[in-house]
Amino acid sequence: MGHGAAAGGKEMELRSTRALRGNRLHEVANAMLKTKTYGAGRVCMMDGCGTRLSAYNPSGVCALHGGAWQEDFHRTTRKATQREEITRHCAFEQCGREFTTTNPAKKYCSDACRMKAFQARVMESRHVGDEIVSVRRAS
Repeated sequence: MGHGAAAGGKEMELRSTRALRGNRLHEVANAMLKTKTYGAGRVCMMDGCGTRLSAYNPSGVCALHGGAWQEDFHRTTRKATQREEITRHCAFEQCGREFTTTNPAKKYCSDACRMKAFQARVMESRHVGDEIVSVRRAS
């Protein structure tokens, strides 16, 4: 028993030295969660630009010289030019009103017509379901 207890004690010692406990656990967690910084007081590398860079900016140039604004500008203008106005008739039979939209998937002139059409489809399916049930019962 004495030999087993010593072996068990040694095993416990090894486990406790490998485990993260207390302050060591907090140190490791803080190191993992810390945001990387790139130095304070850096200035944009472009000639004549005196923009101070954020400590969190990994680039050596400011946003103006990095071209990020150009990508955003082109992305928004491309979206605007892709969508043309379409003239349609409302898909709700009782309405049939003409409307314009930039959304190619839009079928109804308003949410009210869309909901009325949905309710009509639900009621129609219930009536068809009732007829099927009554045919089955009669058989």
